[in-house]
Amino acid sequence: MEKKQVKASLFDKLPLLDKNRAAKFIIYGLIIAILFGMMMMVSRSISDNAGQWEALANQENELSYWNGDYGYTDFIERQEEIDRIGNWMEFQDVIFMNLARVGVNIGLVFVLVGFLSFAVNDKIDENTRKISLIITGLILFMMMFTTFFSSIYVSVG
Repeated sequence: MEKKQVKASLFDKLPLLDKNRAAKFIIYGLIIAILFGMMMMVSRSISDNAGQWEALANQENELSYWNGDYGYTDFIERQEEIDRIGNWMEFQDVIFMNLARVGVNIGLVFVLVGFLSFAVNDKIDENTRKISLIITGLILFMMMFTTFFSSIYVSVG
């Protein structure tokens, strides 16, 4: 008796999720991507406004010094503290933007798996499967470009 080896194609190895579970993957992925996207926007806003905050804090420090609220040593210490905080406000953008970019990509992977599951599901009509496959390709294309080229990112506003 001869055993036949059946080679599974790449199409057969794709994740097979039912319609409800695929929809949950898409929803959870969108929620994750939105939360990390909000983290990106807050981080960028803090970084962009760091110079204005620093100028305001320096002005307040000088007014307090000239009004006699504290002496020269306290003025210098406060000046150094303002500089440190201002530099941190500008630098945190690098750390949190990269973390948020990873989080958004993880969320997009969930969305990608959800739409890919719709595309390979035989119980869904052909047009929906084609649209799901096109959306999957667009998400993958966007993820590749935003991951491999750091100067390219998608911004809203």
